[in-house]
Amino acid sequence: MGYSYVIVDDDSKSILKIQSVMDSFSNFELLGTAMSYDVGLDLILDKTPDFLFLEINPQHKESKLSLQLISELHRYLKKLPKIIIVSNDQSMAYEAMKYDVLDYLLKPIVPLELKKTFLRFEKSSESFELAKLVSSDSATNKSVEAVDLISETEEILPTETLSESVQNELAALKQLVKQFVKQSETAPKVDLDEIISKVTTSLKDQPSVANEMDWSPILDQLQNFSQSAFSPEGTEKSKRNLICIKSYGDYRFLELDDIAFLQADNNSTDITLKNGEQLTAFKTLKYFEENLPGNFYRIHNSYIVNKDYISRIHTGNSICYIKNTKHQIPYSKGFKDNLDLILSDLAGSEFREN
Repeated sequence: MGYSYVIVDDDSKSILKIQSVMDSFSNFELLGTAMSYDVGLDLILDKTPDFLFLEINPQHKESKLSLQLISELHRYLKKLPKIIIVSNDQSMAYEAMKYDVLDYLLKPIVPLELKKTFLRFEKSSESFELAKLVSSDSATNKSVEAVDLISETEEILPTETLSESVQNELAALKQLVKQFVKQSETAPKVDLDEIISKVTTSLKDQPSVANEMDWSPILDQLQNFSQSAFSPEGTEKSKRNLICIKSYGDYRFLELDDIAFLQADNNSTDITLKNGEQLTAFKTLKYFEENLPGNFYRIHNSYIVNKDYISRIHTGNSICYIKNTKHQIPYSKGFKDNLDLILSDLAGSEFREN
């Protein structure tokens, strides 16, 4: 498969070096280069490349190159290119990772390091990067959006310690799930349950696996997926809406019903659960606004709230109170329509707008 890329860097020598290195990758095509923020933005929006090499610590300040370019891309593009940051030092590495960049490479670009970056990209593309929300509308939607949990299991588990029998069981389970996803049909639930049971038993008999990681949430996920996706009732309505948050290679599975509210933090989002726990997702609040189900409402530029966790709305102070917590979330007039929908839904016929 061929890929396209552009380079946005204010150093002409650096651009030539990156081009030279990329020439060794036959399946990549250069669409253009730019040496400033404005020209780079126009180039990316015009060419929509698969990859972007971006300098964020420029030699010339008038080029205005920075991470802000990524924020600007979010305003126009549903799907951003995979971004590889290039820089002369590591000072911005942590900040860059909040923007969910593919990699952060130091100049001069080393071919082997770049090859590792592309290999990681190709490997992650075969499994998943972020689990899509599981639709509750129909079996067809569920099959299209179902997460291939088995691939992720194979990715996370230390496979060199697994016996051949366990690997065979995982492969069989993976095949069943893929069959359901591909054909939108109900696979034999009894077979799926039997295989999951075998995998669970086999893993528990291998101390080397159990001691290295807590794999039980993965198996719980598989069992819950089986119960909802492969039962007659589950094909009509999903019993568990799940989302997976990725952070530095750590995959955290969350039930949407456990999320109380979300708060924007630059280009990342802080997610607060009903038990008070907070975690960070390196996605914008707008991303969640576009993907979360109907019980989540944007009520402020910085907040999305799960209406099921609102215990009180104080219109005088423009504040929503969250159940069983001390959190008070502000709402703004710009999202008044959403607030009215929440009030109407929660208060029912008793709600009257003054």
